[in-house]
Amino acid sequence: MEYAFKAIYPRAKLNLIAMILIEGCLLINLSINRNNLITYLISFLMLIVLFYIIVIIKRMFFTKLSITLGTDYIISSSGKKYGSSRIECIYMSYRRIGFKVQGKRLVSMDLCFYFDKSQEVNGLNKLTEWAEKNNKEIRNQFFQTLI
Repeated sequence: MEYAFKAIYPRAKLNLIAMILIEGCLLINLSINRNNLITYLISFLMLIVLFYIIVIIKRMFFTKLSITLGTDYIISSSGKKYGSSRIECIYMSYRRIGFKVQGKRLVSMDLCFYFDKSQEVNGLNKLTEWAEKNNKEIRNQFFQTLI
């Protein structure tokens, strides 16, 4: 039996605002600075921040985020299917939830989400049931994510 839940990208608005502010500061620094080496470094950093802004906007507005819990698998928001044997544990940090894949140090953004407010209670109940059925530990601790 599958349960699909609408997911929300964690801290998307905060990340977007922070990256726009960083981009603005780098742009001001680029216009003031006259050293060629530092100009190239600032330009490179601006490109990285611009790429991250584009990724955040694409994820916020152009992808339908959802998480599907199957009997012994999960389907991430990008449509990838992960068997329960590949999941090491489930992290929970406040309302943010992440599935840690075995052999990885960081949680992938595809497996990091918030439940929609209307589905939060039901989602947490089903997630707890899924973890018990598949013998996965739920850890209430902070975790790092990777784009």
